[in-house]
Amino acid sequence: MLAVTLSGCASMGDIEDPQSALNTPKSFGAVDTGWHRPSPHWWERYHDAGLNALIDQALAQSPDIRLAQIRVSQAAAVADQAGAEHGPNVDGNARATRKRYAEQYDVGAPLAGHYGSTYVLGVEARYTFDFWGRQRAALKVALGETAARQAEVQDAKILLTSQIAESWFELSRLLEVKKLAENALELRTQTLRIVESRVKAGLDTEVERWQAEGDLPATERDIAELDEQIGLQRNTLAALAGLPMNALADAVPDLEPTQGTFLPPFIPAELIGQRADVVAARWRVEAATQGIEIAKADFYPNINLHAFAGLARQDLSVGLSDWLDAGSRTYSIEPAISLPIFDAGRLRAHLKERVSDLDVAVETYNHVLLTAVRDAANQMVSLGALEPQLQAQERVLTTRRTAFDLAKRQYASGLTNYLTVLNAQNALLQARKQQADIRSRALVLDAELNRALGGGFDTSNSTMHFTGKSS
Repeated sequence: MLAVTLSGCASMGDIEDPQSALNTPKSFGAVDTGWHRPSPHWWERYHDAGLNALIDQALAQSPDIRLAQIRVSQAAAVADQAGAEHGPNVDGNARATRKRYAEQYDVGAPLAGHYGSTYVLGVEARYTFDFWGRQRAALKVALGETAARQAEVQDAKILLTSQIAESWFELSRLLEVKKLAENALELRTQTLRIVESRVKAGLDTEVERWQAEGDLPATERDIAELDEQIGLQRNTLAALAGLPMNALADAVPDLEPTQGTFLPPFIPAELIGQRADVVAARWRVEAATQGIEIAKADFYPNINLHAFAGLARQDLSVGLSDWLDAGSRTYSIEPAISLPIFDAGRLRAHLKERVSDLDVAVETYNHVLLTAVRDAANQMVSLGALEPQLQAQERVLTTRRTAFDLAKRQYASGLTNYLTVLNAQNALLQARKQQADIRSRALVLDAELNRALGGGFDTSNSTMHFTGKSS
């Protein structure tokens, strides 16, 4: 009988399987290196109490983090609902019915053609059998989405900490550049006094004096522009941490030099595969795989059971003993089966949609994975090229400092003009600024590499595991 029944179902035939295949980090050039996972608190290596406190504050108060956590709660609630579908539903029931009994249908004499009342008090239960795994698959879909959103919370935290650290490094750079500009202003003020003395002595002309004097407002303008950038950077940090805009008005980084970043010899596949964004995309592949199982289960019969047990009377005025009399007892058991036979292609279309959803989820995962590998590769290339830049800039700074000292001595001795001093001074200031830029970039790249390698996210603590069906 079951075989005959199933043969009448709507058919899944001729529906293509998913076409996309999951890639791995090794597909894009990553290799197993055994490289250590970054510390979950990697920013503490800079030994800056202000940075540590700011990140702690941000992780506790950031609207982005709270929003991601709320989305996890939403997904968990959906999972609870899906889990509840596995059990029976039991409801209390009390109802009163007033009706006219038809002469030709309901009952015979003496009620036929008269009005009557029925009062029922009882308990009814409903249960749907999950023979085809539909409810189990629905639960796995909900759990997969919950796990994906949990990974997204971690991804949001990792992104937030790297953004705050990089903004903090930029604030440090701006303050250092401002200090250089203030030193330049002091130096140019001293130079102006020397030029004025030489003009009085007839050693220089008014041209040199006007040149020296014109450098002062230009430097003051640079300092004012830096003050603006510093204020904007502090506002950026306050917004990232969810603080009032004036909360960091006096914030000054106090970074300790690190011993440099240790680069892995190759792109570490094991760390790329465990990045939070990659894990989230992988869980959505899992959820989409289970979505296909739900769509397939819809092709099979739905078998459920409805049962009722209670008390029924036609006279509400009787006493409690009459209600409890054996003659008042009533019960029913109603097994039911529903079978899709003809639905104008709705079930087939739904299954095709779920297959396409899986293809989309797989290609999204592959895209996220490729982006993650490229991200790590870019940071490694940039960091690898940074040390030669730092060494070259040290040599540049040494030559610029020597040239400026020589130009000052020659100018004081009357062997060269003021323009030579000005050019040497500007070159020295530019070299110092470039050195500050490179040092700041080294810190930023260090933070970016930690983020690109997963930011310390550890999937081994998860209680949920992939089924492997989607691979």
